[in-house]
Order: sequence, then structure tokens, then C-alpha cells
Amino acid sequence: ATHHDKASPAACVAFERRKNYRLAVEKLKNWHEKLKQLKLPGNPLDRLLNDLGGPEYVAELTGRKTRLIKRNGGVMFERRTCIGSFDQINVEEREYFQNGEKLVAILSEAASTGISLQADVRCKNKRRR
Repeated sequence: ATHHDKASPAACVAFERRKNYRLAVEKLKNWHEKLKQLKLPGNPLDRLLNDLGGPEYVAELTGRKTRLIKRNGGVMFERRTCIGSFDQINVEEREYFQNGEKLVAILSEAASTGISLQADVRCKNKRRR
């Protein structure tokens, strides 16, 4: 006689659900291990930002709220921050660039509408672009 012969139908269903759940969890663990072994390239924006000096030196004008930043020999998930409201973050970053506080600007299509980064006599940063 098996477990199913002695158990009620409800107990058999519960047993099958627990068994299927354990199998699904094991599959997920295996997939997670395989994913960790993949050597995927980093996000292009994050790579550019880090390769050009990091957020201290690069004005990021994008629609992103978070990014991966190289710090202390590792990579950290970081939320973009600004002095004012988050809606103003790209305006602040543009000002840092225009004032020469940041000498590199990275622009994505999401933030490019209505933004001018041209050299201007009214801006502190008059470097060639």
C-alpha cells in the first residue's frame, strides 16, 4: 500500500502540491546557479558612466532611477540622487555639465528632448563639445 491508498483525497492533493513546490524551488535554484555563472556584459550606460570616471565626474541625463556603480573594488546598485525633487535630476546634471563641474555628459533618448548642451557664452563650461 502506498501513501495515496491510506490518505484522503485532500491529503493526496496537498502532498502533490508540496512535492511540485519543492521540485519548482529546486529548478529555480538550478537556474539561478546557471545565471550566476554567465559572464554577461554590463549595461552599456553603466559601463560608460564607470569607464569615464563615475557619477562624480559624469553628468547622466537619462530616464533612469537606478544604476550600477563601481565602488571599493565591487559593483553597487545605487539610486540616482539630486538636491531637489527627482523630476529635476536631469536639470541638475545638465547644470553641473554646463558649469564645468562635470566634464562629460551621457544622454539617452529618454532625456534628450528640450535639452541643449551646446557651448554658450552664458555657461561656465565653454569647452569644445
